[in-house]
Amino acid sequence: MDRLPLCLVLLVVGICFCHAYEAPEAQVRVFYPKGFEVSIPDAHGISLFAFHGKLNEEFDGLEAGRWARDIPSAKRGRWTFRDRETKLSPGDTLYFWTYVIYNGLGYRQDDGAHVVSGYDNKEN
Repeated sequence: MDRLPLCLVLLVVGICFCHAYEAPEAQVRVFYPKGFEVSIPDAHGISLFAFHGKLNEEFDGLEAGRWARDIPSAKRGRWTFRDRETKLSPGDTLYFWTYVIYNGLGYRQDDGAHVVSGYDNKEN
């Protein structure tokens, strides 16, 4: 009888530790006539967001890319990389990977790709 409660406690602890954190899927917004942003929602435990991107060229492993930036803080509830100068056209593909430090450990979202189909600030 004494072993049953201990077994239940170990099972619950095991289930909790098996649920690993995953980096949030990044949201991409493209603006007209130029600029774009890539962001993830803020959450307790995130202390850094990093974005690495290339335009119309896939990554070969974990390259830095054309854009490689660490974002040290969230603003308005999101961790956001912004580029205000690059012109993206319909059909362009933004390839990217992101890195998040959550509770002191690093997590990546690999193989991100966003095909531009329109703009977030203009009717298409």
